[in-house]
Amino acid sequence: MRIKYNRDQKIKGNLTRNFDKDYAFLEKALDRSGDIVKNVFYVGDTADIQSIMEEQTDANTDSDANSIMEEQTNMNTDSDISSATKGQTDANTDSDISSATKGQTDANTDSDINSDIGRKTVSKRIVKTTQNNKKIKPKKAAVIYVDGMTDADMVEDFVIRPLLKNKCEKTGQDFLSYVENHVMETVDWKEDESFEDILTDILSGNTLLLLESCPKAIILSTKKYPSRGVGETQQEMVIRGPKDSFTENMRMNTALIRRRIRDSRLKMEHTMVGERSKTDLAIVYMDDLVQPELLEKVRQKVNALSFDGILDGGMVEQLLEENVWTPFPQFQHTERPDKAASGLLEGRIVLVVDNSPGVLILPVTYQMFFQAGDDYYTRFEVASFARLLRFAASLFAIGFPGLYVAIAAFHTEMLPTSFLLSIATARTGIVIPVALEVLLMEFQFELLKEAGIHLPGQLGGTIGIVGGLIVGQAAVEAGIVSTIVVIVVSFTAIASFIVPNESFGAVFRLLKFLFIVTAAIWGIYGYLLTFAALLLHLSQIESFGVPYMLPSVCGENLNYDDKKDHYVRYPFAYMKKRPVFTREGRRIRKR
Repeated sequence: MRIKYNRDQKIKGNLTRNFDKDYAFLEKALDRSGDIVKNVFYVGDTADIQSIMEEQTDANTDSDANSIMEEQTNMNTDSDISSATKGQTDANTDSDISSATKGQTDANTDSDINSDIGRKTVSKRIVKTTQNNKKIKPKKAAVIYVDGMTDADMVEDFVIRPLLKNKCEKTGQDFLSYVENHVMETVDWKEDESFEDILTDILSGNTLLLLESCPKAIILSTKKYPSRGVGETQQEMVIRGPKDSFTENMRMNTALIRRRIRDSRLKMEHTMVGERSKTDLAIVYMDDLVQPELLEKVRQKVNALSFDGILDGGMVEQLLEENVWTPFPQFQHTERPDKAASGLLEGRIVLVVDNSPGVLILPVTYQMFFQAGDDYYTRFEVASFARLLRFAASLFAIGFPGLYVAIAAFHTEMLPTSFLLSIATARTGIVIPVALEVLLMEFQFELLKEAGIHLPGQLGGTIGIVGGLIVGQAAVEAGIVSTIVVIVVSFTAIASFIVPNESFGAVFRLLKFLFIVTAAIWGIYGYLLTFAALLLHLSQIESFGVPYMLPSVCGENLNYDDKKDHYVRYPFAYMKKRPVFTREGRRIRKR
């Protein structure tokens, strides 16, 4: 049978109820796959052997009983002979011996007759059983799964072994129902007849059970993926709060979320994305809190995904975002299950992608990227101070190098005389312009950061020490850069690390170069124009219909309660309402 694909790269055709033909098709589709296990056997193959062994056991029992009777008869005969012999005279000895011999001969004859009758009875019983078993035609069955992704012990103990021990005269749908309800010792299964769905389930770690004369095949859930256990997050470290993080196993990730929200209204819709990778994806939401329009929009976008391979949640994020030309993330990526659960309780949607050690939360506003995991586990005063510090650090990370270039190169009159003299003294002997000096140091810092990320932990720390101390000090002593530039670049680097979200903090690495270039060309005017253009761009971004700058923009639609978890965090006693994008009528969280 030839394998045909449609325009969506899906295999055409369904099962034909011809076991040999269907098995040959599946075997051809999985040809040259060294990790595929295929096992063909007969249903009830060991039932005949077991029945015959039972009959033989009964026959042996009858034979043993007959042997005991024969021995007892012989003993009685010998006893009679002895008694007769003692009671007779020597003259009658020959006669008595003849009589005893005759009695013994008769007893032996009766014993032989009984033994023959027993053997004939057993033989007839075995023949009868064999003839009855031959009336039931054995049915073929096949089990196909992927080695390394399937629990082979479960397949052997709860599927193959029960099928070998049971025999059934039924065929077709009746036989399929009998196997499902009376033979298989597992509860997680489904029926399927499409070749595309069957092959996808096999390659996903499930097991195929193909039965002769049945219209559909049985797909058994036997997944056993190789995966690492739950560990600590590497990007969103906290001092107080849960330390567990998501893994690459989607089922484990959904369990971590379900562990925190034990509510029947927590829904998880599963689908597959990727034409070839067929990656599992779950849309997680609270049924009574999410806006129906937002949920339907996400469903449509996910179902419309058309890409050959989805290997991580980052690819899903780029394919679903509404504005692909903005550097600002329109999804919130997190490795922390508690942050995902908090987003669900606010009426947001979480996308869990298989093979990704994190989840995507939507919709999102810019201020959510400044919320750390432990902001809600410490006192509100400490959390508010830390959040204000992050907002200030983000401004320094973007604009501090550009502001220094604009003032030092064009507007030195803005600085006090003493400070200006200090800068002039530090730049004594420096021949390159200020803008080029800052760009060289920023470029060196980016090189060190990339090297530290891709090197092992111990080597990464060594690179930081060598680059930050030795190379920086050598550049200052050689007169390539000034000490004030080293201070500016170091302060900018520290400020960029304060932002708790890596994807949002990476934007600052790009924007600071834009501010440096515009400040080097137009001075403070270019710097301010760039800042104004940035605010205008942010005000135009939307994340699934929610303004990115909310609640700084569209303030007329908000009330005072919407700003109690913005730049600062109020005590929980005053945070009575959920965010504005929660379903209407469900915003009250505390009464």
